[in-house]
Amino acid sequence: MRRTSHALYAIVWSAIIGMLTAGYLNLINWIIKRIWGPYLLTGAIWYPFIICIPFGFLIGFLNKKLGDYPLTIKKVLYSVKKEGKVNYHDWWKTAVLGLSSLGAGGSIGPEASTTVLVSSMINWLGDRLRWASQFNKNIWFAKMPKQELEKSDKFGSLFSNKKVEKLIITLLTLVGVAGAAFIFKLFPEKGVFGIHNRIIFWSWSSLLNVVPALIVGFGFGYFFVHLKNWFAILINERINKIWQGGIFGLILALSTLISVNMLFSGEFRIVPFSEEMLRFSVLYLLIIGIGKAVVTNLGFVMGWRGGTIFPAIFCSVAIGGALVQMLPGDPRITIAIVLTTSLMMILRNAPLVIILLMLLISVQLLPIVIAISVIIAWIQKNTRELKKLSSIFYLYQLFG
Repeated sequence: MRRTSHALYAIVWSAIIGMLTAGYLNLINWIIKRIWGPYLLTGAIWYPFIICIPFGFLIGFLNKKLGDYPLTIKKVLYSVKKEGKVNYHDWWKTAVLGLSSLGAGGSIGPEASTTVLVSSMINWLGDRLRWASQFNKNIWFAKMPKQELEKSDKFGSLFSNKKVEKLIITLLTLVGVAGAAFIFKLFPEKGVFGIHNRIIFWSWSSLLNVVPALIVGFGFGYFFVHLKNWFAILINERINKIWQGGIFGLILALSTLISVNMLFSGEFRIVPFSEEMLRFSVLYLLIIGIGKAVVTNLGFVMGWRGGTIFPAIFCSVAIGGALVQMLPGDPRITIAIVLTTSLMMILRNAPLVIILLMLLISVQLLPIVIAISVIIAWIQKNTRELKKLSSIFYLYQLFG
């Protein structure tokens, strides 16, 4: 009977977690539409200034009082790997600062705050299950004391073996996905992902573009990754956190004088932008690509924290668009190479890059994406090994 109750609790809360995740993403879009709808309709030059600057000081104040939230995906994964848990008691800090930065038009995505919130809810559910099983408590209504939780066995002890654990987690994940799909169906939002089909003009001239596209992708990816570190060194603690938030609000508002694409993550603009960008000049596309990369990373350092995956994709597309205007062949092939190379430099995760681009670009370009991802992953792996060997050799020469 107790096992049945716990199983039902896990199923119900897995569905709720999925629904809350979808609800959070829809809430972000709703807030952005309510705040920025008038500006997107009229394009009034003054509008970003009355939104970004006050919000900036608010974000700076919240950062000073609550800390640097949302946490990055890397920090969440590191916490799980090192400590086996996420501190879910701080979920509200992530929600407040995440919604503030996204609603204020920050050039960031929702993936960071969403990952933290989902991880927190999953961690909480796991704690409830292992605590109730250990102390034979009513899982539905009983309060979970911290002292008892710390004495509880690990989550894996609930299962007879690893295979059963993986199977149960997979099934509960599917329940969560179904819960999210229900909310998305109930409150549909326009999405960027999907299966795209485009006519690709394959030609030998496109092969000439591979080397320059790889070079540009490597260069821009390196530039994007290191921008955050460069800005962190430049700003550090020289400026009060409240002033950091406010000053960046002004910078973000000023950047809209160049293009509205400096705002938001660029998630919903990637596909339309890729279809219209060949009408823009090379200089303008370079300004958009480099400018948005600067705005995204500078904002992150100055307290406007969030995900950088979608801004990175948007910037890479703009840089690829500038390159194709100087090269022959089908522009989509060249942009796919630049985009894949750049993302591999930024994310350093071939499966993630392939999945993202599989749902973003035309399926006809998927073989190129897979090939480039695998090649760069091999280069990155062997480069790390060479660095290790060179370090060992250096130490041997020094102390041998």
